[in-house]
Amino acid sequence: MLMDIGQLLGWGTAGIVTVAVAGNTVIPSNTQVSSINNNTVAQLPEETQQPRRLTITVKIAEPQDLKVSEGSEIKAGQIIASRDREKQRLEAQKTQLNLSLQKLQSYQPLPPTAPNLPPTIKALPLNSYLEQEEIVEKEKTAITSIESQIEVKEKEIKYLQAVENLDPIILDHETVKLKQLKLKHTEAVRDYQLATGKLQTAKDSRAYQEYQASLATARRVEQMNTARSSYERQLAEYQQQLAGREFQEAQLKGKLNEVENAIANLSVVKSPYDGTVRRIKWLGQSPDGSLTAEITLMVRK
Repeated sequence: MLMDIGQLLGWGTAGIVTVAVAGNTVIPSNTQVSSINNNTVAQLPEETQQPRRLTITVKIAEPQDLKVSEGSEIKAGQIIASRDREKQRLEAQKTQLNLSLQKLQSYQPLPPTAPNLPPTIKALPLNSYLEQEEIVEKEKTAITSIESQIEVKEKEIKYLQAVENLDPIILDHETVKLKQLKLKHTEAVRDYQLATGKLQTAKDSRAYQEYQASLATARRVEQMNTARSSYERQLAEYQQQLAGREFQEAQLKGKLNEVENAIANLSVVKSPYDGTVRRIKWLGQSPDGSLTAEITLMVRK
């Protein structure tokens, strides 16, 4: 009797050499199958009533990946080798990478807010000292006028003093007038000094206002420069965060793709027929750390 090797099915290729068939090739039942991989067709001799030998070579990550033992009975479709722990590790890694990717994608850095301009400084009113200057000039003119009157009165008294037999009352009267003029002169000088002081105070006040305005303008410029520098720094940090986020996302997606490919390439080897595991022979360890085993089955069909 002939056996259809299309029943020898393997899933994936990551380190496990499985029995596989191309098309509907029919293989005699007593042919030995060794180191079988995809697109490999093995021929079995015509079946007799006795069990026939089938040899399968597999690569596994650790001894526990081998699911059969010598002398054990095996059913068609029963798993011979499966890298369960490796798959669990990769699935856990995939879950962690997906969580990290979701967390990264959920975080969206906010762009900085452009700074507002500081309040505009109110301009100083137009400056004028006209009123104060008019008062000063008026007081100055008054002083000059009184001084002229005093000078005239002093000459008049001097003249009267030279007049013989002058009634003393006349001289006393003019002397009193001179004193009154001098008193008036003193008051005029005081008023002039007061007006001059007010004018100087107005000028000093204006100078102080202009100084304060210049300070306020300088502070406003400094605030604008500080705000602009801070905004530019925050904008650079924001752009750096975006670039870093894109780089991390690309890295995570790359690693996730590698893990998914590794999971897809993990294979499961199943027995094509009922039979008995006659022998398990360990052939050695590959440079990548995987183990190679040769399983000999006595199969029946």
